[in-house]
Amino acid sequence: MPKLKPILLLLLIIYTSLDLQAQTPGTTLSQQYQDVVVKSGSYQGFKEIRKEKLDLFWRNILDTLAREKQLKNEANAKIAGSAQSVTQSKAELDSLHRELEESRASVNQVSLLGIPMEKGTYNLLMWGLVLMLAAALTFTIYRNKSALTEARYRTSLFNELSEEFQKYKISANDKEKKLARELQTERNRIAEITGR
Repeated sequence: MPKLKPILLLLLIIYTSLDLQAQTPGTTLSQQYQDVVVKSGSYQGFKEIRKEKLDLFWRNILDTLAREKQLKNEANAKIAGSAQSVTQSKAELDSLHRELEESRASVNQVSLLGIPMEKGTYNLLMWGLVLMLAAALTFTIYRNKSALTEARYRTSLFNELSEEFQKYKISANDKEKKLARELQTERNRIAEITGR
């Protein structure tokens, strides 16, 4: 009997290893279930399933469930990491959006005398001022032109009047000299007559 024990032990190890090799790691639980049911014996319409096979099948089920649970936990961790990454990316995007809006606002705003205003309003105001100044310049030129015309007219009148006055002055001077000569002649004649 002592020699028989090692042989039985060796046969048991070979049998279990053969049994384990039949359950290849690449097979699905469904295939393993079919293998356990198909390879089991029948007795009076009932299936006889060996406890070792059933235990092996149960261990495989537990291993599969544990692996699926681990995969689920890893997937949940990835999802949580992705959600955090999405939240962080969204916050960065919002920050970039705000910076872009601020940049657009600073590009579209102009400060006039310390008052910030939109470029469109600034352009409208500046063109309004330009048009008002152009209108004022046109009005001033028109008024100056009419004043210049009036001044030329008055200058020509003054020149004519001045010429007339010069002519009158010369003629009056000539008349005065003539009258003064005549007066002197008459005085000389009176002085000759009176003998003085």
